[in-house]
Amino acid sequence: MKIFLINLDRDAVRLTHMRDQLDGVAFERISAVDGSSFPPTAKGLTRFELACLESHRIAWRQLLDGPEDSACIVEDDLHIWPGFAALTESASWIPRDAHSIKLDTYLQKVELGDKQVAVGKRQIARLYSRHQSSAAYIVTREGAARYLDLTAGAPLPADYALFPNHPRRLGLRIYQLTPAIAIQDHLLESSQGGKAFATAMAAADGSAPARRSSTLEKLGRESIRLASQAADLVEWTYQKAVLGLETTTVGVG
Repeated sequence: MKIFLINLDRDAVRLTHMRDQLDGVAFERISAVDGSSFPPTAKGLTRFELACLESHRIAWRQLLDGPEDSACIVEDDLHIWPGFAALTESASWIPRDAHSIKLDTYLQKVELGDKQVAVGKRQIARLYSRHQSSAAYIVTREGAARYLDLTAGAPLPADYALFPNHPRRLGLRIYQLTPAIAIQDHLLESSQGGKAFATAMAAADGSAPARRSSTLEKLGRESIRLASQAADLVEWTYQKAVLGLETTTVGVG
């Protein structure tokens, strides 16, 4: 399986870190889009979020331009557990209907379906809820095309597009690896080797000052919010009553 590593040209330290983490596993580096070179954005995504999204879109397009059926995409602030090479050397364990498989965890509560064996001690389960972070995942050709389409007209933060609220409602078939095999640096304590890197998302966002909304715009947004909440309630009820999902926190190890 091809592995794409998203890394800024000026971030040699992170590149060295990821070479150590991947421990001999071959990868293709993707030159990340640099958000600091973007002009201030209007209200919405920050320039760093836009740059992150475009970096992932480059990776999705590169998968579609090549012969592979799937690819593993990783960001450069990961800590990776043993077993990554075995997990990515073959795609035979990937469900035929999958758009993507999340390999890391944000240590938050998520909704999972029934588990099935993936590789070794690890299992995969359908992911039916939001799960933050776009730092490590496998995407299939069908998934790459779908994500490019979803993010073309209405840009979203990369992880919101990849692992959104109620993916089933969007027609996305997403799986979660459990236990996860990777986690972002800022989620690990210093005693565990974490907290080594600053994150661009924590920096000043570089957004332009927000324009004051009119009363009509506020009413429109409130109507959309209420409609979305109603749809979320219907979906949540279906998931609990019909699908019998498990609410859990995905560990790493």
